Amino acid sequence: MAGSSSQRLKGILSVTVLKANDLIKSDFIGDNDCYAVISLEPLANESKVKTGNQPKQTETRQKTQIRDGCNPIFNEKLLFPVAEGLEALYVQVWDSDIGKDDLLGYGTLSLLDAGQGGQFNTSLNKEWLHTVTISMDNEKRGNGGTLELVLHFIPESVAAYMSKKFNAAQADLKKKLTDQIVSKMTDVATDQIRGYVGISN
Repeated sequence: MAGSSSQRLKGILSVTVLKANDLIKSDFIGDNDCYAVISLEPLANESKVKTGNQPKQTETRQKTQIRDGCNPIFNEKLLFPVAEGLEALYVQVWDSDIGKDDLLGYGTLSLLDAGQGGQFNTSLNKEWLHTVTISMDNEKRGNGGTLELVLHFIPESVAAYMSKKFNAAQADLKKKLTDQIVSKMTDVATDQIRGYVGISN
């Protein structure tokens, strides 16, 4: 029984990839064809990877659909099962090309940074919702732009409540809280964000 308890799900981490900003322009002709990769485990930062040779998506490594430009809006929600406390979240943004995909930016968000007051701690039995902007590096110019995310951790012990409808007072309170958080970080419509984190109007 000890083995099964150690594999018990601690919760779900919902990562909504909002948008990237100020990415390097990779293609001489036309726009970048960008996709973001989000991982719970470290990623190899090779500058070019043969198209089709990217590692497959797994429970701990997922990617978005392709969006155009140097400031692409993804608005895509990815779900990760959390089996143990997470130390970091790893991100990359790639330009999809015929032949080889180019790495435009990569970065890491420390989830255990004491300076953040434990707000991203997935070891505690506590639900949290935060927006973050991750600064990324680029091998050619140093600055790889930024990636904006909404992180929503739902502990296993309270996950059942998420399937129930909130009463009017609870829904209104959560709506106001979400609006306050999101409005500080992004110009994407808050109605959309609420939908991505599973909150009805």
